[in-house]
Amino acid sequence: MQNEELEEKITMLEELIQGFVARMTVVETEMPEFLKTFLQQYKETLDRIASRIETANKRYDDAKIQQQIDEVKKLVATVPKVIGVKTSHHFGAWSKSLIIGVVLCFVVTSLSVGTALYLNHQNDRLNDDAYNFWLVKALYPEVSKTIEKKLADDPKGLNQQAEKEIAKQEAITAAQAQAEQADKEQKAAKDNLEKVKAGK
Repeated sequence: MQNEELEEKITMLEELIQGFVARMTVVETEMPEFLKTFLQQYKETLDRIASRIETANKRYDDAKIQQQIDEVKKLVATVPKVIGVKTSHHFGAWSKSLIIGVVLCFVVTSLSVGTALYLNHQNDRLNDDAYNFWLVKALYPEVSKTIEKKLADDPKGLNQQAEKEIAKQEAITAAQAQAEQADKEQKAAKDNLEKVKAGK
């Protein structure tokens, strides 16, 4: 059965090829005839076109056109192939001096402002201490006289004793703050415990 189908397909292909061969022979024989008749019909038109092209060519002087082409070539040859561009940036002597001066002014201004703020803070602290001593002097004149006398007799010893007392007071204050914090935490823990017990 497959052989029969194959034979049918082969015969069909042979018929198609014979049809193509016949058509190609017709094209080969009739095409030159067609071209001959086409050329005969349009010979006058083609001759007119050719004559117009010749007259158009004669209107322009070939020597002038060639001269202009040569001038353009010379002009193109004189144009530099690479155009150098200055891309380096540098500071001149005046610019360097100006930048250095601005930077120095900025540094000096920053240092001056920082020093002024520090001295202002120190001045406020000293004013507070002076005011406190003035209150002691006004309210407790005997205590202030004793302090002045001890300061005149042994200033270093009195300063050391004062520093120790200040350190002791700061330690006491810190311990009190810790104790208060611990009390708050203990109270919060007790409140939390009572809430948990009440929730059961």
